[in-house]
Amino acid sequence: MKRQVKQILGLSAFAAGCMALGMGLGHGWVASAQEEKPVMVEAKGFDRLPPIADVAEKLNPTVVAITNTSFVKNRRGFEHPQVGGQDFFDFFFGPGGPQQRRTPRGGDDEQRAVSGGSGVIISPAGEILTNYHVIASMGGGDNALEVKTNDGKSYKATVLGKDKELDIALIKIDASHLPFAKLGESDSLRIGEWVVAIGNPFGLEHTVTQGIISAKGRKLDTGVSSFLQTDAAINRGNSGGPLLNLKGEIIGINTAINPAGQNIGFAVPISQVNRILKDLRSGKPVSRGYLGIGPAELDQAYQDALGVKEGVVVSTVEKDQAADKAKVQRLDVITAVEGQPVHSPDELVTAVSSRRAGETLKLTIWRDGKTLTLTATLGDRKAIEDQRRREAGEEPEGDGGAKPQGDLKSLNLEKAYGFTVESADPKNRLKGVVVTSVDPRSPAADRGLAPGMIITEIGRQPVNTLGEFNAAVKKSGGRTLLLFIQSPNGNQKITLAIPPR
Repeated sequence: MKRQVKQILGLSAFAAGCMALGMGLGHGWVASAQEEKPVMVEAKGFDRLPPIADVAEKLNPTVVAITNTSFVKNRRGFEHPQVGGQDFFDFFFGPGGPQQRRTPRGGDDEQRAVSGGSGVIISPAGEILTNYHVIASMGGGDNALEVKTNDGKSYKATVLGKDKELDIALIKIDASHLPFAKLGESDSLRIGEWVVAIGNPFGLEHTVTQGIISAKGRKLDTGVSSFLQTDAAINRGNSGGPLLNLKGEIIGINTAINPAGQNIGFAVPISQVNRILKDLRSGKPVSRGYLGIGPAELDQAYQDALGVKEGVVVSTVEKDQAADKAKVQRLDVITAVEGQPVHSPDELVTAVSSRRAGETLKLTIWRDGKTLTLTATLGDRKAIEDQRRREAGEEPEGDGGAKPQGDLKSLNLEKAYGFTVESADPKNRLKGVVVTSVDPRSPAADRGLAPGMIITEIGRQPVNTLGEFNAAVKKSGGRTLLLFIQSPNGNQKITLAIPPR
């Protein structure tokens, strides 16, 4: 009997232990699940508003209003290198608005054109940063700049340096002991940080708006600029004014808006401006490095094929350029520049173009499962582009104002007709140029022009080279192009009439 009691007690103890263990495991599982907490932000300083009023009060005296007066014939508006547009001054200042007036002045076609914008003083000796399109000549002729400071004084201004591609200019007034703003840095900015914009929208001088950094690295075209996006209200006339952090440091120069949206503005990051400031002060053309590759996005297909998850694919390598001389190969993956990771072609372009021609650049390369470090000596981006223009029978692009409409030396084929071309492969038996892209909303697309087609004649004039093609397009004077087109193998032929946009 005693033995049976012991067995029963033993089984009971075992069962109780199992239950306790089960409850413990269950409790542990619940506790583990409860440890998964939502993402939260520590409520530090939520009882205080950002010091916007302090920024406005102290930095307002550093912001100026700029007036640009010129006398021109057959005026065409300057086209922003990133945003474009038929008339960028109308885009920013409003047609016939308070900041843009045109009155006759002698001659049948001569006009007096007045435009305006903003700027920010960056030295006590009167150096002022603004946008290139604010100070650009509006088509040639006489050009005068006037700067009005916060105390109501007006000064004549001279241009020290300008960079059309970044849309930045440095001007100077003859003054001293001026209040000036400090240049900050924009590389470490975080999305969501508070910012303040000050400018002269629609002639309303020293207007202050506030918002946040909405995004970084915005590309508005295929150029070298990588913009900050902000929801701080920016309007026509804010161009050239500062975007400030809460310390009052300049972190961007306001330059563009999206007219289709509300509070979608863009600013040139001040870190990009800092890199060219020496060139601007010297008055020399801005020097930008050139690597000589065709970058491609490292999408999932490339990742699977090349065995790497981050970086930029080298799609093409230009012969005898910096990358080729550094032994960079096609299908290499550039994972870092000077030790800083790059995740997209835009980041790579910005990293390279922010360096000067002649500088060396360390590239971290992934090739066939191995990591390599190659050193490239950068070429001169502008010099290379100018040489290509000469070889194509075009004139190098200068920093002057827009040319009259009748002058097609600087014709932009894509803007004028909606398609682009390049030299046909010399191995191809057909002579001519090959269509590389067609805007789907252009008349060219409506008429059936498509990439891959080879243009061999314009009108009845054979075009065997890119130079001959460009010359024939210029000769057309902006009228409809009659293109004789063949398929790459020459079996299909057609003539298309491509009207201008």
